[in-house]
Amino acid sequence: MKKTKLFLPLLLFAILTIVFITGCSTNDREDYSFGGSTTLEPIFTTAIESFSPKGQDVKLSYDAQGSSAGIKGLQDGIYTLAGASRELKDEEKSEGIVSTPIAIDGIAIIINEDAGVSNLTLEQVANIFAGDIDNWSQVGGNDMEITVINRDEASGTRSAFKEMVLDSVLGRESDPQFVEEAIVTDSNGDMVVKAGSTPGGVGYCGFGYIEEAKNAGAVPVSIDEIEATEENVIDGKYPISRKLNIIHREDLAKDSIEAQFIDFLLSSDGQAIVEENGFIGLEEE
Repeated sequence: MKKTKLFLPLLLFAILTIVFITGCSTNDREDYSFGGSTTLEPIFTTAIESFSPKGQDVKLSYDAQGSSAGIKGLQDGIYTLAGASRELKDEEKSEGIVSTPIAIDGIAIIINEDAGVSNLTLEQVANIFAGDIDNWSQVGGNDMEITVINRDEASGTRSAFKEMVLDSVLGRESDPQFVEEAIVTDSNGDMVVKAGSTPGGVGYCGFGYIEEAKNAGAVPVSIDEIEATEENVIDGKYPISRKLNIIHREDLAKDSIEAQFIDFLLSSDGQAIVEENGFIGLEEE
């Protein structure tokens, strides 16, 4: 009986000690929320797994909601870093945020393999997405109706695509718009699946998703006889490319977790992660 009375207090003490230590450990850890571009999601998630901040116990997460949503989240204090596959707008810059490029990416035009098209001119691409060309036979392909697959309005890839294709070819002053009768997707992953499974479908995606597109049944086409390759982007031959950016406050402290994370992505290890995920490192530019 005496042993039982002695054992119970000791057991209770051990349990309370474990709870206290665990609680202290959890409370000491800081959580950091990043968010934004779906194009940048594989870079961020891989980097988060490899990133080791100096002497700090932190938990990092990335919420892929689209470039515009990420930038808005940074402005509203929801995120402390945002990923963007487009450049900042003037009104966003006025909010005290800046962009730091971490990678280069081409945008591939992907077409359902049954359309029978392997090359388009940039002008044809613009007119397809504006709705002025609506059958693949008009550009040398099979007699199939074209189904345009577009990204949602929060997408930085959509904004970059409109600027580099519709605006540059059809004229910014005329404010060309995407065809309204389009399938709308919310990520690169959803885009390549839809392009591969939709008869006559055409969409666009970052170079990092080209292999996924091929596996889904969509083929990347040449633009003006220039293949969608990293080498052609680096050489300046491929006409649809952009920089991928981290968006942050301009007054970011040098020793902050956010600054350390940016430095990591710009390091040789970070740039290796960029290239492992199918994008182009800055040193290759």
